[in-house]
Amino acid sequence: MEVFGGALGGIHPEPTASALRFRHPGRHSEAGASAVEFAIAAPALLLALLGTFQTALLYQARAQLEVATQEAVRAGTLHGAELQSIRDGLARGLTPLYTHGRDMTALAKGYAAAQVAAGQADIRILNPTREAFADFAEQTRDPPQGQWVRAIPVDHLGYRPTSAGSGLHVQDATLLKIQVTYVQPLIVPFINQIGRGVYHIQEGLGQLGVPQFFGIPLRPVIGADGQTRWGISMQAEALMRMQSPVLSDALPQRASLEQPQDGPDAGSPGDGDLQPMPTPGQTLPTMPDPEAPPPDHICNAGTENRPAP
Repeated sequence: MEVFGGALGGIHPEPTASALRFRHPGRHSEAGASAVEFAIAAPALLLALLGTFQTALLYQARAQLEVATQEAVRAGTLHGAELQSIRDGLARGLTPLYTHGRDMTALAKGYAAAQVAAGQADIRILNPTREAFADFAEQTRDPPQGQWVRAIPVDHLGYRPTSAGSGLHVQDATLLKIQVTYVQPLIVPFINQIGRGVYHIQEGLGQLGVPQFFGIPLRPVIGADGQTRWGISMQAEALMRMQSPVLSDALPQRASLEQPQDGPDAGSPGDGDLQPMPTPGQTLPTMPDPEAPPPDHICNAGTENRPAP
């Protein structure tokens, strides 16, 4: 096929496909390179997107854990700081994380899964201690059962004696403080497989005595279906005043709560920086005034001719 063109009306043949490929030899190679680059970048982008979803779910679980810990400590204050009551309250607080539906069946399944998760959580009672129980416990009536038990009373605290044996005041001995360590499973596809691989790598390095290169606190957790999953360990604490007498079933020893310190805290003065307080008969040293007052002739300048009031 021929076309007419040109300034002089000459006849020029239409370029063929082979001629076009010869003129632009890089078009097909650039298209192939783009496909290869997309094939390389797509898995990384997909992994970043899934990681973002998993991070959002972890933040949601962290916020719900705070609420669940408050529910757990509230249950403990109403039932004498019993560990089982605290665990039941934690399960009620974790139920929204495992409920996927709006009917009663979904709620029952979510509560059952939350009970399994709460049963594997590590719950520590930080306050009161057994030493405080030994100082302030007495025979008192347990309201739920109506029986006389030995417990720390919670009424008329302003009239009860204090003791220094445990280092606590009677007001502090009726404060329930707990610490909950909970494992949130990784549920996003591919992310849970990566978590399992990282966990096994850390376990292998620990058995070989090699320091761990990953700072992610991964732990295995068993779900309600009996399958083992891997998740992120997170902690929360809560404090509330006791509303029932404190029993001694799960109270810890004070020595088990004390953590050894390698040195003084950052920002705190050392023993060499502390000066002893002066005795009553000893006078305090005089410190120089950094800004001495100006001389009298400067302070009284301009007041010589001022009329008397």
